Amino acid sequence: MTKKALQDDKMHGLKRTGGVTWSARLSIPRDRWADAGKAFQTKSGVKQEVVRSLGTRDVKEALKRRDKALAAMREDLDTRLVSAGLLPIHGHWQPDWMKPENLITDALDARREIQSVAERTDDYDALEGPSDPRRRMIEGMDLMLEDRTEQLNASGKDGGKYYRQFREIALGEATPFADVLDRWTAVREKEVSPASLASARASLKHFAAYLAEVQGHDQPLDDPVVFLRSQNMDDIPLPVIGGFVEWLGRQNLHLKTIQGAISPLKMLWEWSIRTHILKGPNPWVGATTGLKRQIERVEKSRPPEEREYHTAELVCLLKTDPAKGKRRDFTYGAAICDLVRLSLFTGARENELASLTVGRIINRDRADGALLGIAVTDEEAKTANSVRRVPLHPMVQPIIERRLRAVDQCDVDAPLFPDCKPGGVGMKRAHFFSQRFTDFRRAVLGRESDGELNFHSLRKNFGTYMGRADRAGVSECKLSVTQKLIGHKAQSLTEAVYMERELEWDVYSRAILGMVDKGMPDEVKEAV
Repeated sequence: MTKKALQDDKMHGLKRTGGVTWSARLSIPRDRWADAGKAFQTKSGVKQEVVRSLGTRDVKEALKRRDKALAAMREDLDTRLVSAGLLPIHGHWQPDWMKPENLITDALDARREIQSVAERTDDYDALEGPSDPRRRMIEGMDLMLEDRTEQLNASGKDGGKYYRQFREIALGEATPFADVLDRWTAVREKEVSPASLASARASLKHFAAYLAEVQGHDQPLDDPVVFLRSQNMDDIPLPVIGGFVEWLGRQNLHLKTIQGAISPLKMLWEWSIRTHILKGPNPWVGATTGLKRQIERVEKSRPPEEREYHTAELVCLLKTDPAKGKRRDFTYGAAICDLVRLSLFTGARENELASLTVGRIINRDRADGALLGIAVTDEEAKTANSVRRVPLHPMVQPIIERRLRAVDQCDVDAPLFPDCKPGGVGMKRAHFFSQRFTDFRRAVLGRESDGELNFHSLRKNFGTYMGRADRAGVSECKLSVTQKLIGHKAQSLTEAVYMERELEWDVYSRAILGMVDKGMPDEVKEAV
């Protein structure tokens, strides 16, 4: 390319007007001059180019502004052509409102605006009679829809269908699941954990399968959520909503699973009412009435499902090598050994421990005493009360010190248990570890321990040993301290509201030392 050609390419789309100011210049193809003339209603009936000032005399600044100005000019040109019932010049351009996916969003926005204005008469016309703000807004919407209908028909689309769908949604006669679900999910993603989102998706799939059965679909749905998105929320009769709990019961689901399936639907409708998408009352209120009593009655009739490990069982676990008999690539042996001991001495949950990082090991400088500690932060905590600090007894401190030496201690996010691979909902490091621990526990204690013992049982041992130490005279092992160390909510109003939330590190340290000294059986300490 010649030097002149390069210069011409650089200056493409620019024009000097008045000999001083730079303008953006959009050339119109010769075969569309007449169409452009009609769209711009020129006197000559043709239009060869569109020129707009860039508001600068500096060529460098003009070059910076050119591309944005040309894009806006192309948008304006195509808008005018489509409004005149003509094809756009630049590809298959269409205004945003004409895109099918935007119909529902625009109509729901119109519904909120209509519902936000008063219906009280505030004007009177001799020809039209009484008028009110809502009526005038609807009339304005109808004029807008008539204009859009003409443009759609001119573009070969079904303007009448657009008119009907938009009006039905805007006036509250139809509320499609699709947009409501998208907006509600976007809000929930900022408020709840991935596990809660997964639970909501499972609930929606159950509800979709139920609606499909009610509507006479014989075959299972390929994608229940896609089917649900095509439904109108307003079209679901109240008796159908009322029958969902019974249907769930016929699927042989646990009572708590049924209760959990109703909760997301109740919250979805509640949010839709609060944002003026639907009118109240919420049809799911009271849907689980009686379920709680059934659950309590069933649980009372069963023996306690979970307990702490008996001393002999715990000694067997601690003395058995988890990697024994496993393949060489089995990577969970060391993690099982370490995490069982850490949980026993801290009362921490398995993911709180498996997700430990360098930054969550506290008191490494020993400024607050001889004991290292672990911190459970908001990210790992099950509840707000689970955010806490727990000292490490000298018997298990070597585990953490060894793990720290194996990683970059300058990286606060470096995991101390990289052998626990993330997985499952929320990509938790305890996901696969939990499965491997279950295999280990069954290998040592047999399958008969299923339902009674699991990793969580170690927390029960921690609580049991704290209670024994308290009865043995260790004042720091009293219930209120145990609750803070284990991450439970205070049981009394006085303690929850009027007493300090966080105790001194020294109190926690003496509690851990006292628990092991006075509460933990000697056989267990020897096995550790």
